[in-house]
Amino acid sequence: MRRALLWGSAVLLVVVMAVPVALPHLVPLLREGFPAPEWPAPGRFETVRGVEGSPMENPPPTLPAPALERFASSGGRALLVEREGQIIGGTFTPEVGPEDRFNSYSLVKSLVGVMTLKALADGRITSLDDDLRQYLGDDAPDITIGEVLSMTSGLLSDGEPAKSMDDGGFSPFGPLAELHVFGVQHTLPNLAVDPALRGTFSYQSVNTALLGALLEQVYGEPLPDLLSRLIWAPAGAGDADWRMYPKGEGVSAYCCLYARPLDWVRVGRFLLDNGSEGDPFLPDDLWQAWVLPELAPDDRRAGAYGWHLRHDVLDRNGAALQGPFAYFFGHQGQLVYLLPEVNAVVVRFGDQMPLLHSTLYELFPDG
Repeated sequence: MRRALLWGSAVLLVVVMAVPVALPHLVPLLREGFPAPEWPAPGRFETVRGVEGSPMENPPPTLPAPALERFASSGGRALLVEREGQIIGGTFTPEVGPEDRFNSYSLVKSLVGVMTLKALADGRITSLDDDLRQYLGDDAPDITIGEVLSMTSGLLSDGEPAKSMDDGGFSPFGPLAELHVFGVQHTLPNLAVDPALRGTFSYQSVNTALLGALLEQVYGEPLPDLLSRLIWAPAGAGDADWRMYPKGEGVSAYCCLYARPLDWVRVGRFLLDNGSEGDPFLPDDLWQAWVLPELAPDDRRAGAYGWHLRHDVLDRNGAALQGPFAYFFGHQGQLVYLLPEVNAVVVRFGDQMPLLHSTLYELFPDG
């Protein structure tokens, strides 16, 4: 028995010692843990510079009772409603307030996506049909920028099962975990394309990581500085903090920008207005294709994914609020709605997903 216990202990010791060697990403991944929902958070961060002195001037007006009930029952933490540049309603749970910063999770993907369109408008890239290798070198997978932007690239990690890079199949032992620790430059040589999946939508954070690397290459700026210069500061948002790879260079383009709900309202307004008067962020046709693309009714109703932006429609019989809308979406129901039909922006943070359409019908009962 004693010999067996000694043998078992020796085997366990070998396994414990071997894990950091065989899976070097595992220790920093476990040390940081799952990205925290609120600031402060463990890890390394880079500041996205905004505008100083930009607090919410007054408490937001009260929301309609059904909207407040929905907020409470769906795990809401913060909700702000803006229309035509004015905050017309909002609420926070007692534990948080207007100056608290929340994790964007995947909301930030939409900002990386629209900055890619800005690069196209600025002539930094010549076409969405350009081969990614033209900008990132031969280590990049043989796919186009447009396929990365629409998440139809069909990427996998060489030697791994099909769809190994899909977010839904995340494993702490898999290639996405390595990306999350070591960054996109580490992952780049291991990426391959599955011909059977190419052209089909698959939600893969690695696509956004590739767009982040592309933007840094064509603009010659770190991604946090680029976001600050192109969107964050011009929108009037305050400072934010963006997660960096624990063992790699740069920020995780696909996740984890900590900012106030008010900052997201201002960014949403900036993008819904297509920049400022006399200084459009995108050419009108490109902005239209991003926010209000031509989609078949059934595709829009099914929640189509466009250029790193989701699309849907409000068409409930008898409801005053109608028409297409776009939205950023993050883990557990972090939402930034862009509502062109009523010129409004809605920002919601919480710990579970609310009903997507009912939330809006209850916020705008009169349309």
